[in-house]
Amino acid sequence: MGLSFSRIIDGDPRDITALAELTDTEAERLLAWSPKYLGNRNHYFCGHVMHAKAIKESAVRGCPDCLREDLENGSASPEGAVFIRGEWLFRPVTLCAKHHRPLSPLWRAPAKLDRYDIAARMAEIAPAIISGELDLQTRAPADFDLWIAKRLARQSTGIWLDQFPFYPAAHFCELLGRACRSVRFLKSANVPPEDAWKVFQVGFRFAQDGESSIRAALSSLQGLMGDSTDGPKKIFGDLYDRLTFDLTNEDYAPFRTLLRDHIRKTWPLGPGDDLMGEPVLTRHLHSVLTASREYGIDSRRLRKLLVTAGVVRPLEQGRSDAWELFTPEDAEPVLSRLETLLSAADLQDALQISRTHFGSLRKDGYFAPTLEGADHKPLWDLREARGFIDDLLQGAEPVYVPTRSWAHLSDAAIRLKVSPGTIIRLIEGRRLHRVGKHVSRDGFAAILVTLDEVERLLDRPTTPGISIQVFAKQCGLKDIYLRRLVRMGHIPSTEGRNPKTGAKQRFLSTEDIEAFYARFITLRDLAVEHGINWQALRHELAQRGIEPFSPDGEDYGAVFERDTVTL
Repeated sequence: MGLSFSRIIDGDPRDITALAELTDTEAERLLAWSPKYLGNRNHYFCGHVMHAKAIKESAVRGCPDCLREDLENGSASPEGAVFIRGEWLFRPVTLCAKHHRPLSPLWRAPAKLDRYDIAARMAEIAPAIISGELDLQTRAPADFDLWIAKRLARQSTGIWLDQFPFYPAAHFCELLGRACRSVRFLKSANVPPEDAWKVFQVGFRFAQDGESSIRAALSSLQGLMGDSTDGPKKIFGDLYDRLTFDLTNEDYAPFRTLLRDHIRKTWPLGPGDDLMGEPVLTRHLHSVLTASREYGIDSRRLRKLLVTAGVVRPLEQGRSDAWELFTPEDAEPVLSRLETLLSAADLQDALQISRTHFGSLRKDGYFAPTLEGADHKPLWDLREARGFIDDLLQGAEPVYVPTRSWAHLSDAAIRLKVSPGTIIRLIEGRRLHRVGKHVSRDGFAAILVTLDEVERLLDRPTTPGISIQVFAKQCGLKDIYLRRLVRMGHIPSTEGRNPKTGAKQRFLSTEDIEAFYARFITLRDLAVEHGINWQALRHELAQRGIEPFSPDGEDYGAVFERDTVTL
């Protein structure tokens, strides 16, 4: 017919107009319901710009009732009678507005030419259409279905959602509905196709009334799905994930701003936390639970003090400790009077730091006591200690489940054989580019680092020679005997630092090794030098009365002074 199938699929006006003339169809109506490709996977459809994901899925859906009517009113062959309605392409449309029949999947084809070869596909499924095999149970239109139908017909409904681009508004309803659905179902559970409309409807029920209704729904989810310490990603699921990382264009900006503003006003976030991809630098809200942890006081006692001061409500009248919120400024008169001076053992418990590492950090100049004297044990201010840890976590990556690349700071110190203070100095000097915060842990135990980066930045000392153990293997002596020769001063050695631990130890320099060979020779080296089997050589030396070196009665192994060996 002289037309391009690809251009018709892409909604080219010239080809579609020519097709309308050839088929005696209204060109204007055909153009109105045909998506026009704009580039960059965007299409113009029914007066709206939509991404390909909204209208170009690999599965083609349709209403079996409409298709049966086509067959009854058309020609004898299905390929000449039936046609696909434009509104069926729109993913949020799940119901035929005319027959109230849910749209059924008709076929799936990844290639566009196969997918939109309607005549060929219809010929294949015509028997299933006629028999009713593809029919789904009819249902009454939901509010979301009615709204979608009006918007596709380019009609305004006057609700809050109408002010936004069409598909992002419908997509937001879906994401909000999925978050609400997780109250009853696992977030990872797939939504059956026949239940997709329920997800859209639940989100629409809250979104149609505007921001206050959406915020109320989000607040309810927070109370039902877990504690504030679980983090917004865990509670809101895909709603948080998609708006944070995927749906970042301007069409979704109003919904992203709404969610971010809601979390900022209703979540006790502090330094080390993350808000939609951005680090939290200043705390604006506390919960009873976060204040309890920060100030190291039992949450029940703290709540009583805050209730008396009129800062929070009693437990029976308010929310749980994790969600009973207040500003740090409102609670300052109470919090400033708290006894925050703790003993070393209590501070270690509050910061989740071991006694060994606490002692090591003290030696490195960290955690100096706030108060110490001759008549009492030293005491520490918990707020100062937590402030120190918060500074280390400034801009840290939130880590929900640490992978193998992450290690807790204390574990990293043990595995790399360095002090915790060595790693902390790397963090303070901003030399470590990756610092993580384990979101389900608190205090020192929340600090994560990557072993490879720390190892690369460590300033390992160079050694003055080879270790005694290595030289023992080279010359054929047991390690214990060579160490004994060094310890008793029979051979010289050089002091240096272990490149891993930094501890002082003895090494053998080139000069030390030359001095050893100038005075001594081992049984193995003697056998090689004379080309004799070492077992036979041992017997020969014994026959000649040549004994191994042992001036002080100590056993130094099979080593001889050179000037005593004549063969």
